[in-house]
Amino acid sequence: MSRRAAWGIGLAFALLAAGAAWGAWRARTAEFPGRQWAWKAPEEAGFSAAKLEAFSRQAGGYGCLVHAGKMIHAWGNLTNRHDVASSCKPVYAFLTLKAIEQGRLGSLDEPVAKWMPALAVLNPELGFKDREITFRHLLRQTSGYGLAERPGEAFAYNDYGTGLLVWTVLHEVLQTPWKFFDDVLNGPWLGQAIGFEDSPDMNHRGSHLGRLRMSVRDQARFAWLCLRGGEWRGRRVLRPDLFAAARGGTLPPDFPRTAGAESRMLKKPGTIGGGRNEKNHLGCLGNFWWNNRPTPDGARLLPDAPPGTYLGSGYGGRFAMVIVPELELVAVWQNVHPDEIWSPFSEIGRFKVNEMLRELLAARASP
Repeated sequence: MSRRAAWGIGLAFALLAAGAAWGAWRARTAEFPGRQWAWKAPEEAGFSAAKLEAFSRQAGGYGCLVHAGKMIHAWGNLTNRHDVASSCKPVYAFLTLKAIEQGRLGSLDEPVAKWMPALAVLNPELGFKDREITFRHLLRQTSGYGLAERPGEAFAYNDYGTGLLVWTVLHEVLQTPWKFFDDVLNGPWLGQAIGFEDSPDMNHRGSHLGRLRMSVRDQARFAWLCLRGGEWRGRRVLRPDLFAAARGGTLPPDFPRTAGAESRMLKKPGTIGGGRNEKNHLGCLGNFWWNNRPTPDGARLLPDAPPGTYLGSGYGGRFAMVIVPELELVAVWQNVHPDEIWSPFSEIGRFKVNEMLRELLAARASP
């Protein structure tokens, strides 16, 4: 074989390989939005457009549905940043784990008092128990912060503990002045990586420091990142082991809830919005995600949803970021059924959210 012929054959194989790689890359990136969400008809995703319209009219508020990386339905205002309550608490867990990935934080088991020394001298009559609080305790809501129990002894859905987490990670670990918390949220760690369109913020007037405001379509981006395992358009946004940690942390169903006796807290930071003991965990809450697991009453948290479903929930589920891996589906809604009381989620909201998901899944033309 001549040298020219061999060169030609080699070039042909190289072009074929490059074409295959390009095709594989296109296939991967087609499952993600670009600068803006791509749309497809609900029928392409197996849904009835008429039934989805009826669903969203009944729900009210704002929301959107994403299937296989494309928007299939939306209602209300997609672009305004709304206070999303606790439905975006998983973002706080993401930023905490990203600080570990970047070497700013040693591990989830690092004592928070290393960064907040005032914890070490708090509550001497309780044996300085707050010295033992770790970042893992804060994510699992077992810190005992502001309560009589020692860290790890009892569960409390504790928005003062969440406020302590947000302040410590952003202000102390990342050395970010509070006026620039938004720069972390929208910077290369998250916002730039997945292309937030509406610049969500956590430092706005008239609300608690660190409380998130996001548009529906930006919430959907974060939810889609989670459904895709922490990867975005072929790039790893969060290390696989750390993403697994973000999805873990669920407490056993028999893990005790706090007795509610209170202890002293630091003057600063305060709550992210609520109190120290708002609801039970039902054996379904881990690192701010509610998982569709069996509850102590024998039923799954959301009996009419696929078992792999998980969600971030706010105001009892009236604000929600729902991920259904079995169907490649993300549902985000904000301020639905505004005249109804859904809180607490563990006692009321879970049934309301289940009803929403039952109606949503009934809109499928091809179950």
